[in-house]
Amino acid sequence: MNTDPRANAVLNLREARIALDEGRPGDALEFAEKAVAAFAWLDDMEGVAEGVLAQSVALGKRGLWPSALDTIDRVQQIASANRHIGLQARCSFSRAVVELRLDSRERSYNSFARALGLAELTGDPELIGSILFEQARVMRTQYHEHCMIRTEESRCSLDGEPCVRKLRRAEALCAQVRDRWKQLGDPVRLAMVNLLLTHVRIDLGEIDRAHRSCHRAEQLLSGRDRPVAHAELLMAWARLSGARGRHSEQITQLNQAAELAMSCLAREVAVHAHAALSEAHERAGQLDLALRHARLQLEQYRLWELQEGRDLLRMREHDLSSRLVEQLAHHRFEPKREDTVVRVHTAELHDTGTAEQTNTRIARALRAGLTKRGIEVLRLVAAGASTSAIAEKLELSPKTVQNHLQRIYATLGVKGRAGAVVWWVNLVEP
Repeated sequence: MNTDPRANAVLNLREARIALDEGRPGDALEFAEKAVAAFAWLDDMEGVAEGVLAQSVALGKRGLWPSALDTIDRVQQIASANRHIGLQARCSFSRAVVELRLDSRERSYNSFARALGLAELTGDPELIGSILFEQARVMRTQYHEHCMIRTEESRCSLDGEPCVRKLRRAEALCAQVRDRWKQLGDPVRLAMVNLLLTHVRIDLGEIDRAHRSCHRAEQLLSGRDRPVAHAELLMAWARLSGARGRHSEQITQLNQAAELAMSCLAREVAVHAHAALSEAHERAGQLDLALRHARLQLEQYRLWELQEGRDLLRMREHDLSSRLVEQLAHHRFEPKREDTVVRVHTAELHDTGTAEQTNTRIARALRAGLTKRGIEVLRLVAAGASTSAIAEKLELSPKTVQNHLQRIYATLGVKGRAGAVVWWVNLVEP
């Protein structure tokens, strides 16, 4: 485990987002809570806000829509007040995902469009890719709704419109996602988009191209401890085997996928695996086995509902969103790390006041009881540096900087950074 608290916070936030993509909102909540706690300790309000949004999406995916949407709206207001475009984009994306869960398609499309427009302004490849990836999944879902589930009276051929158009649009979106996520160097995300591309190409009947996408996903996941992703990979291989008429191979792969999904408590994947097994055995005329897997599907579905219920209770107990949003409302977001370092160096060249005023401030701060190191920290705080930037500049750990800040506040009798900055600036007599 990395000992760097910021690296751990970023990793937990990434894992929360991947867990949401994989249909594991309970796990996503745990990762988001860890990320929020670490970002709060680092005094990184932007990180806290993004963790809160991940929590909100997890709540929405488990059915707590009013709470989720209310929290997202409140973070949106704070982001707008701070003119933080990236966070506004993340809010719109989070809202779109929850609205999909609510079956509010039209509103969701508007939220996606707003999120993508804002994300393009920031140039964030991870966020842009996530928005496009979700849109591609929606397109494929629409294909199945409009074309795969149809009656004998209203059949729709694969070559007709609008079915093929939706699939081609989903394929094009996947290509854009892949281009964006390649910049991240994240093999798990690239595997996810290749798996989606596999299913889209199978739907299009392009089996050879689908095989290449699936093989690429397998390479990306090789040696990685991602049981849910590996189960979904086996499901994709099973679809390919079925499309090629290799039914015994398909059944073997589906059995492996079901066992793997059940072993890691991925109930949703297990439900789909047993449903596919039931259909495969029915086609093969093995009605006893078809019935057995239909019962296992029902059992896994019930366990899935129980798991969702437990997650829901835990979310109600541990939802920190409301309290954290109240904290966010009283902070201004720190700039990005790179911007902060620039501001620190600028502060050295252009301190608050003349050299004589600075010397006067230092002398009076010493008389007030501050140490030399405490004064160094206070000067950087007054220049606008964040905790992490001060730690880097003074070659200290963020925790040590926090300890210095607490001693400064106690010594000066002020509350927080704003009070300390006012104390420092007001030291010079007119």
